[in-house]
Amino acid sequence: LPGIYGRTSRGDVILFRPPETLRDIVTSSGSQISSTSLFVKRIVGLPGDRDVRLVEGDNDVVINGKAVLGPDRSLCADEPLRLIDRLLENGKGKNIEKLGDDEVYVLGDCKAVSV
Repeated sequence: LPGIYGRTSRGDVILFRPPETLRDIVTSSGSQISSTSLFVKRIVGLPGDRDVRLVEGDNDVVINGKAVLGPDRSLCADEPLRLIDRLLENGKGKNIEKLGDDEVYVLGDCKAVSV
């Protein structure tokens, strides 16, 4: 979408197809995810943001040295399949030095189920 990042703000809600890495984790656990499934996430990091860190243990996020403000993300029950933990095992998304010109950082509104 041309110019999409110029029209994007923190707090915007977006829909997108799940990344292949998460689809692989879901299918390897014996579950299924449709090719038409969509994720619903909130944008918290914008292109050029620095020092994006997912705080180990509580899944809070710090960007540019400041805690990300947003809705209460502790309203949902624990996720039984631990898909998010398995996605983040390799560290991808836990510590990002700088978001690229065409990257945003997104979170789900339920901390235990989605980051």
